[in-house]
Amino acid sequence: MGVSSILAGALLLPLASQGAQPSLRPSSAGSAPLATPGNVLVITLDDVGVDLIGAYEDWYVAQGRDRGTPANTPAIDNLLASRGITFTECWTAPMCTPSRARLLTGKFGMRNGIGAVLKENETSGYLNPGLQVTEPLLPQFLHGAPMPYTSVAVGKWHLVDTPLRAIYPDHPLGSPAGTWFDRYAGAMFNLQQAAPGNGVNVYSSWIKTYCSFLSPNVAPCASGNPPCDVLKFSPPVSNYATVDTTDDALAMVASLPEPWFLYVAYNSAHAPVHDIPTGLPSQYCQSYLPNFSPCYAGASPTFATRLRCMMEELDNQIGRLLCAIDDTDTTVILISDNGTDPNGLLPPHDRSTAKGTIKEGGVRVPFIVRSPLQAPGTVGRVSRALVSSTDVFATVASIAGRAVPAGMATDSVSMMPYITGYQGSIRKFVYTENFFPNFEPDPLTGGPPASYVTNRHVQAIREARFKLVRRTDRIQNTGNTFTVVEEFYDLQQGGPPDPITGAPTPDWFEENDLLASGQPLAPRAQRALTVLQQRLTTLYPTICR
Repeated sequence: MGVSSILAGALLLPLASQGAQPSLRPSSAGSAPLATPGNVLVITLDDVGVDLIGAYEDWYVAQGRDRGTPANTPAIDNLLASRGITFTECWTAPMCTPSRARLLTGKFGMRNGIGAVLKENETSGYLNPGLQVTEPLLPQFLHGAPMPYTSVAVGKWHLVDTPLRAIYPDHPLGSPAGTWFDRYAGAMFNLQQAAPGNGVNVYSSWIKTYCSFLSPNVAPCASGNPPCDVLKFSPPVSNYATVDTTDDALAMVASLPEPWFLYVAYNSAHAPVHDIPTGLPSQYCQSYLPNFSPCYAGASPTFATRLRCMMEELDNQIGRLLCAIDDTDTTVILISDNGTDPNGLLPPHDRSTAKGTIKEGGVRVPFIVRSPLQAPGTVGRVSRALVSSTDVFATVASIAGRAVPAGMATDSVSMMPYITGYQGSIRKFVYTENFFPNFEPDPLTGGPPASYVTNRHVQAIREARFKLVRRTDRIQNTGNTFTVVEEFYDLQQGGPPDPITGAPTPDWFEENDLLASGQPLAPRAQRALTVLQQRLTTLYPTICR
């Protein structure tokens, strides 16, 4: 661990004004509005780290890392990675709810209020609010594009708390309904058992919420108009949650007026792990062959093997969806909400660096973009540019031909330059965090209200090579006094020397905290540490106080 200090809260860090947050959108990051906006499909995976995807595993092995055990993912590998741009340095939040809020708001949690996971039945004793309906979301912004978008979300929402849902039962639609998404159907939280105690896995027995009609000729609610909850049972196999989300997405692709924005948020590969039902639908296209035979974990299934079977079926359903997309007018963005469940990691990955942690295994996620707007030479490219899940907002806005005004999506940078051929890194650094509980942002400052209290704020910032982690914790029974602990890593040359060549190796799993020994740092590392500390303190002051 790094150096620890005890400071009074008022002296802990020089706090920047919450009301004057600096813009992180470099002038070079924007792109000229497009003459013809296209459709946009955003696919969000759940608990899928880069270790589970074949294309990523192949790339890491080519960089010298020991081989792991990814799932069989031909759809992601062949329909996206080999035809789009694969980003290897994408950061998001280490848990699900904050990641989804970042993507849809273009803001980090300290500005949108979401730093912790929401639970249907919160038992912590804290008020842990969900995303406020006053927060501008990406689909709302697209309604005002030169050619207004129809925006639909299907699958997992997980941005509403139970009291807020009582007030806004159609929360994904915003207030008034249609301010955010025009239509929504899916699981409002993690999958919930439709018939508790029946012994059926929740992926095959779950509660689906309709906040609106998806299709005019389909009336899902027994009582009449949505919102309503519908119990989904399998068989039939079309009610298996991963298939159900795909079916809804396919129905939208076939029927929505263009241009459209479709947000497809799968619950998979989130636990509980399970055996995959037989008879699930598959589709092939464009020289792509899916996994036609179901994946079986074997006679002695482990969490890790079942998880990979879930990932294989998830890839199969993504293949069904991608086969239905018109490549000539639709940009596809695939991203995950956080890293892999620690119980699902296999060597060389370490469960102490998985989902829920601020380590790379918790916050570095798959991020692939395939677009008809790609410049020649970008097909199949792998980019080491620093990117963030917040960047989805500004990127989609660029495609829609609408500039993001100052004060909105303040942490989002358009990735359009990469799509049109830029090979550098627009961002010079990238940031992530977690904290508990969530808060309702102050309408004047955009930050936590004066009454907000948190006992923990974990933050990380990195540049191309070096990474700084700062943990701020309240000392119990001491008021506004905190401990501050820092860790510092050389991600590119922090590992043990190559046993044959003696060359430096990356610190793949952050095993070498450069501050732990207390010894002076090398000049380059010291300069990087000083810069990262200053940026973290100035741009992202802790919300502990």
